[in-house]
Amino acid sequence: MKMIHVPTRAARGLLAAAIGFAAACGDGQPTAVQKQAAADVPATALQEFDCRANIRSAAVTCSPAAPAGAGSRVLVGGQNTFLKLTSSNVSYDTGTEIFQFDVTVQNLLNEAVGTPDGTVADPDGIQVFFNTGPAVSKGTGTVTVANADGNATFTGADQPYFAYHQILVKDQVSAAKTWQLNVPGTATEVAFTMYIETDVQYLLVINELLANPGGTITDASGEWFEVYNAGTLKVNMLNLVIADSAASGRRPYHLISSSLEVPSGGYVTFGNTTNTTNNGGVPIDYAYGSALAFANSLDALKIARVYGTDTLTVDRTQYASAAISAQNGVSRELKNPALDNTNMDGSNWADALVTAVYGPGGRGTPKAQNSTYTP
Repeated sequence: MKMIHVPTRAARGLLAAAIGFAAACGDGQPTAVQKQAAADVPATALQEFDCRANIRSAAVTCSPAAPAGAGSRVLVGGQNTFLKLTSSNVSYDTGTEIFQFDVTVQNLLNEAVGTPDGTVADPDGIQVFFNTGPAVSKGTGTVTVANADGNATFTGADQPYFAYHQILVKDQVSAAKTWQLNVPGTATEVAFTMYIETDVQYLLVINELLANPGGTITDASGEWFEVYNAGTLKVNMLNLVIADSAASGRRPYHLISSSLEVPSGGYVTFGNTTNTTNNGGVPIDYAYGSALAFANSLDALKIARVYGTDTLTVDRTQYASAAISAQNGVSRELKNPALDNTNMDGSNWADALVTAVYGPGGRGTPKAQNSTYTP
């Protein structure tokens, strides 16, 4: 059993979960509250949820606590919106003094949880940990977690946790785990706070690309591409890497070295320069300089995240036809971010409409819904 764990990867997510368990004979629908992180909150300031377990009635209820600081450090929020924990088989054995209940985790995010990319499993699993407690709040005695999967350092030292070693895609429910607390008969109520810590997939989609600016705008300054966030959570692309791969091979990865937040349902644009005079009027959020250069035929674009000593693909697309995907001054648009975008020459992509004009005459929809969008 792993006894000490310190999360070090910057990409790891903290999913806050407040648990409200119902009576012993039925399924409870715990209140899971998660909110996106506020940039002005210190890393040590975490939103907490106060939980009270009534031993005699075999029930647990939770309510949000006041944030420790100017906001919340929790990434996600909302019972039945992002994450749901369900309890069943709640009981208290007066002989063994064990208070126990079965808990499942359901992921309601668009993103998969328990994984950085939807395929590779988080080696630590989905960890539900005790931020404070458990402790007796009514009565007397000492409460401990009887069957924790381990103790680790999350927000404090030696915190018990339960680990669900599964990748959960949208709406998937985990297998149940039985949680047990040692509760003396002299205690009638127990208090604790809970959080969940796990990797969360980035659902970033390469949504539009202009490989050949045409006109008086040179390729060196006028090429650009757009990324859409199809996930429920905002994503900061800081420390992600991008690269293109022409016939001569893949260029070295370019590390995104500044904060670049993509809100849920939002767009960011990448290009050689933020100078709209030189780039043809494109509002560029991040300039990569000469690190990328799209060929007019046979090229690919990749976004990846660094994970340990490896890189994991976040999204990738490619094209081979200059006549289709590199027309002068016409961007190639993905018809819907939910579609397979791996082949820009294919039917899931289309030319920006003649009515979709940006700058002095380029065709495309940078930082906006694509002109060819099809629900």
